[in-house]
Amino acid sequence: MLPNKKSPPKPDLADYTVLIYGATKCGKCLRGNTILYDPCTGRPTTLKELVENKAIDVLTMKEAGIITSQTPSAYLENEPAQLYRLTTQTGRSIEATANHPFLTRNGWKPLQELKMGDRVAIATEYPELWGASDTDDNLIKILAYLIADGSLAQGSTPTFTKVDPEVRLDFEAAIEAKGDECVEYANKKGIIHVRIRGKRSSPNNVIAYLKEVGLNGLRSSEKFIPDFVFGLKKAKLRLFLNRLFSCDGSVETSGRVSYSSTSCRMVGQVQHLLSRFGIVSLIRERRMDGELYGAELTICSKANVLTYLDEIGFFGEKAVKAETVRSALFSIRGMETQLDRLGPILFDRVLSIEPTVVETVYDLTVEGSHNFIANDFVVHNSTWCAKAEGALFLATEPGLNSLEVYQVPIRHWEELLSACNEIAEGKHPFRTIIIDTIDNAYRMCSEYICAKFKIDHESDLGFGKGWALINNEFQRVLTKLAFLPYGLFLISHSQEKEIETRTGKHTRITPTLPDKARKLVLGMVDIILFCDLEVKTDESGRTVYRRVMRTKPSQYYEAGDRTGRLPETLDLNFQAFAQAFEQPEPVKGKSVPQSSATTVTGPEKKPAANGKSNT
Repeated sequence: MLPNKKSPPKPDLADYTVLIYGATKCGKCLRGNTILYDPCTGRPTTLKELVENKAIDVLTMKEAGIITSQTPSAYLENEPAQLYRLTTQTGRSIEATANHPFLTRNGWKPLQELKMGDRVAIATEYPELWGASDTDDNLIKILAYLIADGSLAQGSTPTFTKVDPEVRLDFEAAIEAKGDECVEYANKKGIIHVRIRGKRSSPNNVIAYLKEVGLNGLRSSEKFIPDFVFGLKKAKLRLFLNRLFSCDGSVETSGRVSYSSTSCRMVGQVQHLLSRFGIVSLIRERRMDGELYGAELTICSKANVLTYLDEIGFFGEKAVKAETVRSALFSIRGMETQLDRLGPILFDRVLSIEPTVVETVYDLTVEGSHNFIANDFVVHNSTWCAKAEGALFLATEPGLNSLEVYQVPIRHWEELLSACNEIAEGKHPFRTIIIDTIDNAYRMCSEYICAKFKIDHESDLGFGKGWALINNEFQRVLTKLAFLPYGLFLISHSQEKEIETRTGKHTRITPTLPDKARKLVLGMVDIILFCDLEVKTDESGRTVYRRVMRTKPSQYYEAGDRTGRLPETLDLNFQAFAQAFEQPEPVKGKSVPQSSATTVTGPEKKPAANGKSNT
């Protein structure tokens, strides 16, 4: 029956079909100095180095909190972005963009939605993160002792200071075993110092060793733990920490174990190394006259203190005191801190979030789990569409396993058909259907038609018949989904194409579908969102970057809005999109629906390299 009145525009997003696409680089990113650990060697590397060299696997969290290794499928260097430092109650910190997701007790949340007191996932136990390095015990002792209580100033002979005679003798024995000799002398206060020198005018072996590991000439606040220590076998790492704590550490009668240093960097490194033994520790800054003076690490809970004493312990006079404390701990019921721990994961309270710098940012794509561990945080690239109302993902590619979403894994076209039929029956609570990605769905459709007609390639049928069959089947299914009373979101990647016109050539960014399929999709959707990076200069001349979605057509990219409800650009997050759609900005006169075929008037915004847009 023909209608007798016009149908009003539908006000609900769940009634529209939306295509969203953009470069993989328009994601959530971290600062380049973020630390990751090589699962094979245990050694640290920065995210920047990893992206540039593409050389190692990363640690990732699978189901049930299992930490394992995996090779990233993509290494991403992104344009500069505003970074924010997130600091937790245990003293860990990481710098990320505002929309980078972190794992919480309630699923994944972007940094911008976190607040003080929220809990984020931290890896506090690495059961298998041990290296294979078998460095000589004497070198390990020398390194630990000099890092803790050694004077390594440039131009002077390395000197070690320790009152405990057993520790001092252990240090001297290690020095002599490596071919040097020790000279003891007392200062005006009677404190004994040990100076190291080469035997019989021979070169100083210890100085050569310190130069090799990058420690010679450093002041106390500049000291750090060399990378090779992270690659030691478990027994060797235990020895290193034992001697380090025997100098700069302490065990209190109250049952606490602590470690202090004027080098904040080194305290953070010690915290990570303790986590390899399953020991949770807290870091707090030390200040003197209002100035940062260093940091103190504490092990507080009874279980963690006992683990430390069993796994690492002390040497010398402190070892005797530690045994007394151990005996006392078994009769103490309390001493438990409120740690929200689940296996190797600790849900650590957010202490602060503060802006830091605008800098080039980096990211990784890890298929399957889609997360990786960086600075001990479990971080992830989430999907924009996950925020849609009643979202159901038809997942044609991996990457959603760590997202708390409803999903149907789609491995071939028949499974997509089956899912569509079940959706059409309406016996479900979903309101938005998301095909992620539509590129893979089209590939599956092509494989389905080829298998059905027993051909290897579409062109085998001749006269374009193969392509026609594929496009007809693809269009039939998408049209069926679009006419259902649900929103339909199609996700695609992007590609750059060189376009030649009568006036010259230019680059145009388009979805990565074949041309015929792309035109089919563009013709049926209501909204086309292009994810881009907007570059501006503020009043002070500083370059400002903003991740946006573009909604209006351009000769440089595909975009469009047939509803006429959206502004030209939006922040790259679903909340901004939904709010703009529900509360469109008032315009003068009658609004004209936009489409990808609309002629552009006014100044163009031309994307620069890698999809950036200069405004």
